[in-house]
Amino acid sequence: MGTWVGRALRVVEVDDQVAAARRIFASDRRWTVVRGSDLEEGASQGLPVWSRHVGDPLLASNRTRRVDYALFMVEALTDDTLVHEAPAIVGRLTPSALAHAGGRPAPDRP
Repeated sequence: MGTWVGRALRVVEVDDQVAAARRIFASDRRWTVVRGSDLEEGASQGLPVWSRHVGDPLLASNRTRRVDYALFMVEALTDDTLVHEAPAIVGRLTPSALAHAGGRPAPDRP
């Protein structure tokens, strides 16, 4: 019974998130919806890299340091290229970010 209730509650949570995102996307205000990856503890790797497309191979590592997620959120407040965007982020030094940057930290990609 507990498993069924848990699944039902998550569906409601997802529905609420979808409804909230739709309201944000329809807004005429300045907004940025950051699609985060799995968060991990650790020292900063610097500002995460991002892509408009969740399936981008750049994002395959699906890991971002908590401190770097916060850095990105602060950056989103002042970076006009992120207004009305829903960037998906990943840690700058994750294997997928490095692989898609020719072995060096990946540049931010609009």
